[in-house]
This record gives sequence, C-alpha cells and structure tokens, in this order.
Amino acid sequence: MEGGVHLFIGADRVGKLQRIQQIERSLSVQPLDLHHVDAGAMTSTQLLALCRQQPAVSPLRLIIVEEAHRLDRSGVEALLRHAAAIAQSAYVALLVEVELSDRYAISKLAGAVPVERFPRREGPVAKPFALTEALGRADVAGALEAARAHLVRGKEPLELLGLIAWQLHRWITAKRLLSTGVSVERLADLAGLRPWQAQRVHTEVARRSVASLQRLLTRCWELDLDAKRGRALPELAVEELIVEVCGVHAISAGC
Repeated sequence: MEGGVHLFIGADRVGKLQRIQQIERSLSVQPLDLHHVDAGAMTSTQLLALCRQQPAVSPLRLIIVEEAHRLDRSGVEALLRHAAAIAQSAYVALLVEVELSDRYAISKLAGAVPVERFPRREGPVAKPFALTEALGRADVAGALEAARAHLVRGKEPLELLGLIAWQLHRWITAKRLLSTGVSVERLADLAGLRPWQAQRVHTEVARRSVASLQRLLTRCWELDLDAKRGRALPELAVEELIVEVCGVHAISAGC
C-alpha cells in the first residue's frame, strides 16, 4: 500500500474507521507512528511538518486528520505542493463529512488525490442498551453504530465513556464472583440482576479475565481525562475505547 494524501468523504463514520483499521494493519503501523489530529487545532505549517516527518519504527506514519474541510487554502496548497515527499513518509487520511463545494479549500484536492467515499448508511435508531449489548457481543460495528446514533440524538461523548465504564465495572464484579464458584442464579441475587441478565453477563465475561477488564477500565479513565483536558477528541476517544473493548486484545482466557 502506498502513502500520500487521501480524501475520505462521507457521513459513514463506522465505514471510515473500519477502513482506517484496515490501512493500519496493512502498513503495520506502530503506536508511535499513529496520529489523530484536528484540522482546526493545527496550523498549516504544523500539519505539513508532521506529514513530512519520517516514521519512527513503521514503514509509514498514519495521520488521520479530523474535520479536514476546515483546512485553509494555504494548507491545501502545501499538501499538494509536497505530495510526493509526503508519500515517502506518511499515509494521510483527510476525513470530511460535509458536502464539498467551492466554499471549502479542500475541494481542490478532490481531483488531485485518491478519494474514497463513505455514504451514510441507513439503519435503525439505537435502542437504549444497544451500545452495551453490542459491547457484550464484541460487535465493533454494531457498537460504533449505536454510539453514533446516541451522539446524533444529543448524548455527550463523555456520557458514553461513563456508560462503558459502568459496563466494565459490572463485568469485573460478575467475573470476580463467578471465579469463586458462584452460580449464575446466585450471581443474579448478589449483583441485583434478573436471571436473564445474569446469564447474559456470564456469557459476556466467559472469555475475559479480571486483569484484562481492569486494564480496559483504566484505559477508559485515561481517555476520559484526555478528552476533558483537550488531549483527545471526545468522539474519537469513545470510538477508540469501543474498538479496544471489542478487540481481541481485550479478551483472554482464565480469570
């Protein structure tokens, strides 16, 4: 896979994230060379410097630019002018969710760099517990769709982080009780769950360890703090946590 500047246009946030994950795997990008930035929080000079910086340990840096339609004309022209040099050091994914027109400087890139389109996918409005249910199934696409639906309806990203933290707390409590030999029926009594809820939780934690769940909870608080202090985009923090909770790294055998 080649580097360079790429436009990801459309409202399908889940599709974009899945595509980025595919690119990350294809390029064997390591954490030191993975960057999420906001176009509105960087100057053109800063963005260009990052794009031209040589990767630390990976074949290429993967730079994901949120709100890329906010790039000004000088920034767009700089990306075009240095496109060849950027291709040697980075894969730059410019994420755009608005309809491009002449009012946006980035529209100039549409005919000059590779473009991938992600049209909005129609789907049902998320049920109140759609997110936690999808997390329990390790269904990353379903969980991302549910989170997006909640955000569209006005729920704050930090509220979703709190909801995920609540789920992780419940899993840790259940796993600890089950690991002592407590039956599913007794778990329902001790944890204040209905029998069907206890059976669901038992299934959800079957392949997870207490240690892995505690690591995820710690990660949740780290992302929450980063979002509150402006070190991470809140919506992206939610998506990152969902991927980690649903990912194979969050699941392990044993207690």
